Amino acid sequence: MELKPGLDINFNNENIDANKLKPEKISSEKIKNASLVLKQKLVKLPEVVEDYRFWTVARKYAFAKNDIIIRESIVSEEDKEDEVRVIGKLRKNGLLYILKEEDEWLYVESGRVRGFVRSEEVITGEEAGQQLEIYQKKAKDRAEKLKQEYTGIEDTAPMAQEWVPWQKNNAYTYLRATVNQTVVEKKYGFAEDGAVEVMEDKDEGSRIIGVIPKGGLCFILEDKGEEWIYVESGDVRGFVKRKTIQHNEEITKLVEEKKEDIFPLAEEKIKPEENRACYYTLTSTKSGIPSGEIRSSIVEFAGQFVGNPYVWGGTSLTEGADCSGFVQSIYKQFGYELPRVSRDQAQYGTKIPVEDALPGDLIFYANSGNIYHVVMYAGDGKTIEAMSTDMGIVQSDVNKENAVWATRVLKDNGYEYAGGSINDVNATQDMYGKNLGTFKLTYYCACELCCNVETGITATGAPVVEGRTIAVDPKVIPYGTQVIIGGHVFTAEDCGGAIKEKHIDIYVNDHASALELGVSYADVYLKK
Repeated sequence: MELKPGLDINFNNENIDANKLKPEKISSEKIKNASLVLKQKLVKLPEVVEDYRFWTVARKYAFAKNDIIIRESIVSEEDKEDEVRVIGKLRKNGLLYILKEEDEWLYVESGRVRGFVRSEEVITGEEAGQQLEIYQKKAKDRAEKLKQEYTGIEDTAPMAQEWVPWQKNNAYTYLRATVNQTVVEKKYGFAEDGAVEVMEDKDEGSRIIGVIPKGGLCFILEDKGEEWIYVESGDVRGFVKRKTIQHNEEITKLVEEKKEDIFPLAEEKIKPEENRACYYTLTSTKSGIPSGEIRSSIVEFAGQFVGNPYVWGGTSLTEGADCSGFVQSIYKQFGYELPRVSRDQAQYGTKIPVEDALPGDLIFYANSGNIYHVVMYAGDGKTIEAMSTDMGIVQSDVNKENAVWATRVLKDNGYEYAGGSINDVNATQDMYGKNLGTFKLTYYCACELCCNVETGITATGAPVVEGRTIAVDPKVIPYGTQVIIGGHVFTAEDCGGAIKEKHIDIYVNDHASALELGVSYADVYLKK
């Protein structure tokens, strides 16, 4: 017997369509669904809070068509042009990097200026590539003339002029992604003689951001040779008098011998979001946690298949899939293996209330106490789903009447974004799975020399992080797969035109390291 469109299973050889149930049966159906929910153990998950730190993305180049202004926010239909503050200006052919696309607007970065421009005002794609080549030639000729190493075009191409200081620009932290290096080598400082106050400005009369206790540890981020140095200790970031902090080879040796964890960190007095000194530099000793990026990426990926056909039993995103085959195939592209049918998928992952679903989570519908349909939540009450033979793959609204619970499979906690030195051995023997063979290993960073004009954030939507991110051929190693190379666990998150078959490109923080590491070969193991 043929199944009704949109239903994933056939109950007792009967065709059931929840949208066509007779009114007298509705109360009975609700009771059975409520009974089904009561049998489950739904979990209230803690809210994932992004920290204040920035993360690095690869460069996506754009150039100004004419002289343009950079605004503090998008000009909406309700706004007047002069009601939105101008925070910077960029002259014709000036360089900017696209960090995020917002309909007809782009969120961009140019020098210290971060804000919004209209997409029609900039050159992108192939045209941008041509302009990039012009600046590259100029910069290389200049470097050769001065007998210097070529480091990119930023000293040659015009950058934005800052009209509003970055501290007063509300768009500065709209998205904490940047093309600049964000994770730096640790330079230890030690409060040896007593407690040290961390100040908001280079002034003893400014606000106290936090206090490093006697014997406490900090990391020196900027101005190491100045009277006031900029430090980070835990989430406390600000200025301390250089003479109050010990920082030498003996301190470095002491910390490395005893390990960082035994040393106390600063006590916070002012929260990072209220600290004017927080972004004196965008660097830190660890990367930020962009919890929403993987989610927006999976929803965007799923959305491109809207309009394709529904096929009962199908799993093809282009030729046709049913509801469970659709979400299974989407998740597989990101390294997650889901069960085949919706009733089994409903038991996979962490069960949560429907109202707690985030974009990328799965929501399940039931009739008579039986799961019959699964959708991907897209945010704002919307779904992306393989609905029916007639409708195909569509964007729709959550069916609140039949939705019983959601499941969370995507990993978006702090551990997911942990990095570390690529030389750290963090895999135990019981983690080693199948040997995938010997791979060619190369290294790249997020700079112009390593990433071309079309490259944006990693292919999976995650940030590039040293010690975690590798670029792979997804036909060989699917996105999201964790592998062990030289005793270190990496995650397949990126790809590249030259990365084919048994070739892996390992992300590092700076170009010098990428050059120094060169080319090598190693066995690659799946992580269990």
